[in-house]
Amino acid sequence: MKPRYLMLALLAFVILIGTAYAAYPSLGTGYAVDSNYHGMNVPLGANVIVTAYTTDATVYQVTFLWKNPGGNTVFTDVESSPTLGAEQYEGMNVYTFSSEHVPDEIGDWGVQALFQGPDGKTKEGIEEVISIKATSFNVIPEVPIIGTIGASVMMLLGLGYFVKRRKVF
Repeated sequence: MKPRYLMLALLAFVILIGTAYAAYPSLGTGYAVDSNYHGMNVPLGANVIVTAYTTDATVYQVTFLWKNPGGNTVFTDVESSPTLGAEQYEGMNVYTFSSEHVPDEIGDWGVQALFQGPDGKTKEGIEEVISIKATSFNVIPEVPIIGTIGASVMMLLGLGYFVKRRKVF
């Protein structure tokens, strides 16, 4: 294999490989929210799980408001069964609540987590809200059947065919 083809293949490999690092959300305020697609685009039809974290033991439920790209609330979930996390945050127990849906529209979605406890106020039409945290993600179209990797391979094969026919290198 000629060195320039090897270099082209290496360059394509580096471009096509992406990594994402999702740090554990900061609970400095006692409340946080995160998703399984933190910092990544969501393929249309993928299951998105949003998790709310708190160190406040008085939070008895979390209401999740899923807002589509038009800003309309399309899903409302009330989670009243906290799970005690296996890890602690600065010596405090971490309680988790979660909600999951499959977004059905392309664009920027937002999910608000309304933490509810005995000392809260009415916000967003929900009573006893102590704190509101939010996360967002972008839903993108997915190439059906072959997927992103298949489409990338087809583009590279097309480039290889073009290079061979035109004798560019």
